[in-house]
Amino acid sequence: MKDTPPLDEILDDATSEDNEAAEGEVIEEKEKTLDEMTEEELLDKVLEYRAMSQRLAADYQNLKKEADVRVANARKYGTEALISEIAPLVDYFDSAFSTVPEEEMSSSWMVGIKYIQDHLLKVLKDNNVELIESVGKEFNPELHEAVSEEESEEVKSHYIIRQSQSGFLLNGKCIRPAKVVVAK
Repeated sequence: MKDTPPLDEILDDATSEDNEAAEGEVIEEKEKTLDEMTEEELLDKVLEYRAMSQRLAADYQNLKKEADVRVANARKYGTEALISEIAPLVDYFDSAFSTVPEEEMSSSWMVGIKYIQDHLLKVLKDNNVELIESVGKEFNPELHEAVSEEESEEVKSHYIIRQSQSGFLLNGKCIRPAKVVVAK
């Protein structure tokens, strides 16, 4: 049996030879000055640098566009968390008004509370938040969450009978679906 060197030694030798060859190439390239280069070599270098410059410019433009999109989305949807915190207030007002007797609705304190609700809805609208209109509309799983189904002679099947919780759109994006009761 022949005496062969270990695999690690062979790999180390091959790697060191490659490194020495590569270093020699770099040294040779560095030693060649512009005066020593041929016209063809100079033209190749110019074309290489031009291509590199164009790639870098394109990369920069793509990065700038991506940053602009991120900033626009942050502005457009940055209020989403705040709106999600405020959304239950709309439900509280709806719930409160549903329990007040009709003869009390014209009292001064109810008019004041209604004014507060109207102002809240205006603030939401001014910030591109829309309430999802549901009652009488066809059920849409992207905008509605069905909490139950009921038989109904007045409402067609798959249409919404009533809403139990408001839903919201922010700049056309559903941030909270409306909870609804759907006709069977």
